[in-house]
Amino acid sequence: MEPIKMIEIDPSETIHLFDVFQKHNIVSSLELNKEGMADPFMAITSQPVKAEYIERFNDESGDAIVVHLGELELCFDIFGTSFFKHISDCQVDICITDGKYSAFFNGGVISPEGIAEARAYTEDFEDSEELLPLYVNSHEQRLIECVRSLEFEDLLDAEDALINASKEAQKNASKKINTKEYEIANGWQQRSTSLVVLSKCLADANSDYRSHIYPEGQSDEQ
Repeated sequence: MEPIKMIEIDPSETIHLFDVFQKHNIVSSLELNKEGMADPFMAITSQPVKAEYIERFNDESGDAIVVHLGELELCFDIFGTSFFKHISDCQVDICITDGKYSAFFNGGVISPEGIAEARAYTEDFEDSEELLPLYVNSHEQRLIECVRSLEFEDLLDAEDALINASKEAQKNASKKINTKEYEIANGWQQRSTSLVVLSKCLADANSDYRSHIYPEGQSDEQ
């Protein structure tokens, strides 16, 4: 029998697959392998499984995925960890590895509906009210921590600077339109739009800003 070929996926899709297990009451077995060992050093069979994404902004190890398999709880740091999947016509397998240790989760038989859901993962967040967890590297994590620490006045200044830069880009676009340099004008127009979007995202990501700008009770709904 040929070994199955697993495809690398991101942490968000890993959570999605475990959610499919939980939704369809699929039990999972587990094999823990160590590099250089032919056989698993630990194995568990047929246990309920679920997973959650943990944000650890004040922890140098970064975010993590915690998998609950029966009474066992396994924590996998996002950084330095790879995630893989294999989806057959009736089963889903997940592998999480840091190169030295590997955890293989072998799901039980799942219905065609469950397989369809497992394969239907998408990263199109615009039509979803609840955002799936994203991979965040160390630079992005520091940005998040910085934005959260800023005060309302800081965000106003940053927002004003970005809006002014957007207006300047719009002026440059108009100049290029007048000289019929349409391709360059389009570039300036896109920059103007991007700066407006950036200013809104940056401001709305700060709780102090939202509490000042939005009506009471709506600050966390934007």
